[in-house]
Amino acid sequence: MTITPQGPNRFINRELSWLAFNHRVLQEASHPATPLIERLRFLGIFSNNLDEFFRVRVANLQRAAMVGNKTTTTLGFDVKETLVHVSQKVVELQEEYDRVFNQAILDLEKENIHMVDESQFTPVQKEFSSNYFKRKIRTHLVPIMMGPKVSFPDLRDGSLYLAVGLKVSTKARSSVRYAIIEIPRHLPRFVVIPSDEAGQFVTFIDDIIRQELYRIFSLFQPEHIFAHAIKVTRDAEIDMDDDLSHSLMEKMSRGVRRRREGDFVRFLYDQTMPLEMLKMIKENLSLTDSENVISGSRYHNKKDLMGFPTLGRMDLTYQRKEPLSHPMLKRKSSLLDQIMKRDVMLQYPYHQFGHVVDIMRESAIDPSVESIKINLYRVAHNSQIINALVNASRNGKSVHVVIELAARFDEQHNIKVSSLLQEAGAVVEFGVPGLKVHSKLFLITRIRNRKKEMVAHIGTGNFHEETATVFSDFAILTSNPGITSEVEKLFRFFSHNYERPMFRHLVVSPYSTRRKFSQLIQREVDFAKEGKPARMILKLNNLVDADMIEKLYVASQAGVRIDLIIRGICSLIPGVKGMSENIRVRSVIGRYLDHARILVFGNDGSPDYYLSSADWMTRNLDRRVEVSVPVLDPLLQSDIATYLDLQLRDNVKARKLDARMQNSFEGGKHGKGTIDSQAMMYEEYLKRLD
Repeated sequence: MTITPQGPNRFINRELSWLAFNHRVLQEASHPATPLIERLRFLGIFSNNLDEFFRVRVANLQRAAMVGNKTTTTLGFDVKETLVHVSQKVVELQEEYDRVFNQAILDLEKENIHMVDESQFTPVQKEFSSNYFKRKIRTHLVPIMMGPKVSFPDLRDGSLYLAVGLKVSTKARSSVRYAIIEIPRHLPRFVVIPSDEAGQFVTFIDDIIRQELYRIFSLFQPEHIFAHAIKVTRDAEIDMDDDLSHSLMEKMSRGVRRRREGDFVRFLYDQTMPLEMLKMIKENLSLTDSENVISGSRYHNKKDLMGFPTLGRMDLTYQRKEPLSHPMLKRKSSLLDQIMKRDVMLQYPYHQFGHVVDIMRESAIDPSVESIKINLYRVAHNSQIINALVNASRNGKSVHVVIELAARFDEQHNIKVSSLLQEAGAVVEFGVPGLKVHSKLFLITRIRNRKKEMVAHIGTGNFHEETATVFSDFAILTSNPGITSEVEKLFRFFSHNYERPMFRHLVVSPYSTRRKFSQLIQREVDFAKEGKPARMILKLNNLVDADMIEKLYVASQAGVRIDLIIRGICSLIPGVKGMSENIRVRSVIGRYLDHARILVFGNDGSPDYYLSSADWMTRNLDRRVEVSVPVLDPLLQSDIATYLDLQLRDNVKARKLDARMQNSFEGGKHGKGTIDSQAMMYEEYLKRLD
């Protein structure tokens, strides 16, 4: 691709950039420094990511392609050409994935861990598998026999199936009958099986079912049985009708149910499947070769590798690092009192998310606490946050919860949570019509000595104790009246959308985020033109918005030095003379999923620091409620500066992002020492506890 400052190729295709991000995940699965079982889990993450990509992004492209031949994406790329490029890249990544998976299996062998299929079972393993099948699996199987009087089953999105062929002979002739078996989703995908040999043995549940096929279909007395895995991915868009007679929760529930009937966006099949079987399935599903019909290996749904058993081999997994207590909150009787003294910044997973849970629990029983307001996007199953809110409501606190029902793939869970909170007496609202509420806020109000005190949380990540052990996020806990009063305004806005509040400290989408950060970019441009130092460091998950990218190009041309740390999609092209030569882009992918959004503007030597819930995507800037908060405490600014410095010097997990999307590692720089920013940040916080 030729890139010129005036040419049309000023952006990287969003979809291809996302695939490049998933390639970085695949790199972790093949990296020799990644512990072996963690490599398998990265393979699972890659597969899970790709499933969601097809369910959402490819589905969107296919719908857009139906509009007409000249349909383009928001960045101007032809939709049909994009689909072709996506298909080609997915095939390329799948081939690499299979190589990495096969190598991981060989490396397991070297560790005396053996992945075996039914053809390799010893007599002891066959007996165990048969018993396991009878006890754990058989009652969950519903084989569907194909025939003129039986409709082809409605394949569920993301489920794994075995297409089974039965060769049956009669006196007159031989024929093949077909059946479909869904592999139960709720059972463990991997089974540890005993052996009379040394080592550890693991098999897919698929292979235990394969071994028992003759028993399942004994009625037909087949001469030969063969089985091949298939899987479909469906469009995940939820179609919300306009029936005003139903509540939002009812309409969302109906939309989630209809998602199961979404159009096919991918059909994956075992490449060794006989052509006649493949033809039969494609005809029944009304699939053509152009509709992402992709051949794969013997096993699908490798997202289940995220749950690969540890097998007691802690030497093959990441060394456990316990989340740390924050020095200001450690063993304190009242965390709210501590936050009243000064701002506290938590960074997960280095700090305990339990601090946030403890604040909620304290608020639930503190007689001086009058109200708790919180907005929720995603929460854990059996969430401790929800339990604390229920307890607070039952203790007579005013509990006001704003829940985003449209959090993709968490809709059903959020409906359940809403009902639970309402039953406990909490006031539950569903945000702002037409806008997703993606901010990460809570506000606790208490009255002491007839004085109103407020403590607020503004963060980059969800109130989700499970993801907080894996996602790297920041949260500010503050009693600063200027900020807490504006958080209070936001909660009033959630209830009364017709009142648009004004903010002096907080930066709020869709009203001021684009404008505010555009102004701060322009301020750096003005400094550069005056010959003053001009600097920006932007850490985001995704950078896609064309207008903001163009502003960064303008800043680069003015001489502003810009470092971007982008975990996922980056549509900006760095390093192009006359356009972006002052912009460097890197991505850090490692043990933890970097999820924080941090924005630093040099301000002529007095930097402004912001934490944000918003990526620089059009949806986050213009169609969601997002909140960015200035970090005002110099000590907390210093902590952020330390973190960003490590990320910019990382030469272990950092990749260089450029127009070619090759994901080359930034190794060998900054002297002989290795800098793993994630590992070193944990050590930095650990030292502070001494």
